[in-house]
Amino acid sequence: MPINLQPKLIAFDHQVERGKLVRISSETSAESIVGDVLEFQYNPESLTRSRGGKWEPRKRRRGAVDPPQEVRGKDGQGSSALQAESETVSLKISFDATEAILDTRDPVPDEGILPQLAFLEMISLGKEKDKGKKKRAKKDTANPIRPDELLLILGKRVFPVVMTSLSITEQKFNPSLVPIRAEVDLKLNVLEPVESAYNKWIESAFDELLEARRAAAAQASSVTRQSEISAIAAALRPEQSSPGSSDTA
Repeated sequence: MPINLQPKLIAFDHQVERGKLVRISSETSAESIVGDVLEFQYNPESLTRSRGGKWEPRKRRRGAVDPPQEVRGKDGQGSSALQAESETVSLKISFDATEAILDTRDPVPDEGILPQLAFLEMISLGKEKDKGKKKRAKKDTANPIRPDELLLILGKRVFPVVMTSLSITEQKFNPSLVPIRAEVDLKLNVLEPVESAYNKWIESAFDELLEARRAAAAQASSVTRQSEISAIAAALRPEQSSPGSSDTA
């Protein structure tokens, strides 16, 4: 039975004014999926979402004769498929403590924006590093990490993701060289069915994202356009022989 994530995110649906990154609980049996939350100080000005893949053409069956070049794409041998990669989301977010420093009503933030940057840095280190575990990597081998699963919340849209790229540009500093302004470039991979199958919370989040997209796509192809679609289908329909006709040599 699919898990309804909506009740657990209802507060976000009605209160979100800024984007958020939410750490998903590592305990799959926990009552709540929500871990630590980082709210964007400023919403991103732009967002890039992309999906790539490699087209695998139809394969020639063993022993079959290669068709002529002009009909090679019509031989109907084997099956073709798109080896699709998961969707990626790229965005830039900014953090700035200048206003708080200039506002004499508030205490001067001695740590500037280090807490926000540290949140992102800990995510990039992965679960084992975050828990303080030290593992000795084998010589001449890569030491992969298990990234934190996250929810990227952008208004009504909730993406289950992992961070794959983090680039921090520190731009302003206080006299102690503590950063007070920075721009952060994030690249996130959306966790789709294959990646999300082991965690029910992630699977449920992706299912809800997919269902919302289906509903929105249905609106794009509304009933009022069915006549146009029918006309296109009729124009593309293969010609059929009229009743009683026969092929001639």
